[in-house]
Amino acid sequence: MSAHSNRRSRIVGSIAGATVALVAVFFGAAPSALAAKPDPVNKYVSLGDSYAAGQGAGIPLDACLRSDAAYPVLLDAVPRTNLLRQAACSGATISDVAATQLSKVNRGTTLVTLTVGGNDLGVGEILAICAPDPDSLACATAVAEAQQLLISGVIGQQLGGLLLAIAERAPNARIVVTDYPVPFVSGWSSLTDTVNAATLALDAQIGAAANGAAGAGANVDYTSLAFAYVGHQVGDLEPWLGADQFDPLTFLHPTATGQAVYRDAILLVLAS
Repeated sequence: MSAHSNRRSRIVGSIAGATVALVAVFFGAAPSALAAKPDPVNKYVSLGDSYAAGQGAGIPLDACLRSDAAYPVLLDAVPRTNLLRQAACSGATISDVAATQLSKVNRGTTLVTLTVGGNDLGVGEILAICAPDPDSLACATAVAEAQQLLISGVIGQQLGGLLLAIAERAPNARIVVTDYPVPFVSGWSSLTDTVNAATLALDAQIGAAANGAAGAGANVDYTSLAFAYVGHQVGDLEPWLGADQFDPLTFLHPTATGQAVYRDAILLVLAS
């Protein structure tokens, strides 16, 4: 090839390279950005109790009272999130999650959500005992036992151990822990105020357990829903919790709107 031909080839090559760069700039992307890979898909497993199962938010699908309105199902609809296993089950305690749900996570899991602890405290049982006669000895005994359990710190200790176990089984997972909304309008009755105070104490233990696990090296985030339902508690005009105490399926469980509040809170954590 002649020197003239070589020179012409270099000129043509330079023009072609410049054209590619100009096209990329014109469409608002540099060549490196055009080649960027999309964000990875979250391989998601949900663990927990009735709040995570979606009890009361829709038609029960199985014996665990799971529903299609549960926040894990709502998260599954978010782009690049794939709910592999919805293991949450109504009535589950921390030890139940450890015994029957923990095996659902593994090294391939990249996202875990967890809502549990309410059944360990037994708020529903306290209300069932106390509602007929808040001044009864049975009610006073149930409340005292719950308060003693909170003072002992056992719930927080068990939850902390569960979180570390999840992190060990799923070392590549981000674990998002949620707690419970304060259910009743303040001042509605002495009993409901007691339940509200117990809920706040439980939430504090959940938060401490999550922060403790994070401090121990687990990839744990905690988001509190304690005051997320203010204005929509039981006793308000449009509660985001079931308000009919004679309907055990829905009472004190998030409605479909309440489940969406959980979803949004978790998405805020994931975006940070």
